[in-house]
Amino acid sequence: MSTYEEIKQNLEIQISELEVLQSIYPKELVIADYGVLADVNEFVRNPMQEMPQRLEYSVHIPLSNRPIELLISLSSNYPKEKPEIYARGTSLNRSQQLSLNQALNSVLERQEDNEPCIHVLITWLQDNGEEFLKESTQSLKRKDRDTSNMPTDFARYWIYSHHIYSRFKRKKIVDLAKSSSLTGFCLAGKPGAICIEGALEDCDYCWHEIKSLKWQKITLKLIEKEQDCKDINAIRKFENFKEILFTNDGRQNNLGQMLKYLADHESQHTFRSLFDIESKMAAKSTD
Repeated sequence: MSTYEEIKQNLEIQISELEVLQSIYPKELVIADYGVLADVNEFVRNPMQEMPQRLEYSVHIPLSNRPIELLISLSSNYPKEKPEIYARGTSLNRSQQLSLNQALNSVLERQEDNEPCIHVLITWLQDNGEEFLKESTQSLKRKDRDTSNMPTDFARYWIYSHHIYSRFKRKKIVDLAKSSSLTGFCLAGKPGAICIEGALEDCDYCWHEIKSLKWQKITLKLIEKEQDCKDINAIRKFENFKEILFTNDGRQNNLGQMLKYLADHESQHTFRSLFDIESKMAAKSTD
């Protein structure tokens, strides 16, 4: 268990590293929530304050006019604890994005303990990201067969999480779903829930990536399947994938509103499986 003084020292290092990165990448670096940064600075001044949320930011790395974005999420124990990182790019196909992140995490694991490492990761992406972009382009050119009329197994995954607060996780979930041509939603806040629907193999891949993140609790509650579908778009209940919230403070969700949202998408039958409570009880909360 880290002491307040240890956490203060960690956060001081995080702020110093961030300031250096901002001087190097003044336009490319984007802080997810300046309120969290203010809370971090306040904790450094007065360690007896409430523990701040994770410091999260992103850096856009331009490569041949096709940028790669590095998402960074730091716990209060960084740099003693490794950061959560995720690289993404609109020009990367799913396979190359997965390969890129595996390689990037291997670089991360080789870094010395207790040392800031974000600039090292950015430099590695600048030096190596182009190869993954090239392979994505070549892979697209090799895909010369039309599979639009081939039967596909359809699936709809219903996932429950104790909460989904982290902007890092929320960005990754939306990115994973869209890059896999999945529709559905991500309910941020507490409790959290995720629905992904589309080709079975894409749902399985996306679920594998989501559960690999660090969670207090996340469970695949229900899977709905249909085999040998010639047109999976006709089976979808959601037009796209988006984040939803039913809360005024960004924390506690109103489950009555969530039940209505599910009913609007002909999915109210999943409510009890998702949240383990009776639908009627939640409906009363909207009265």
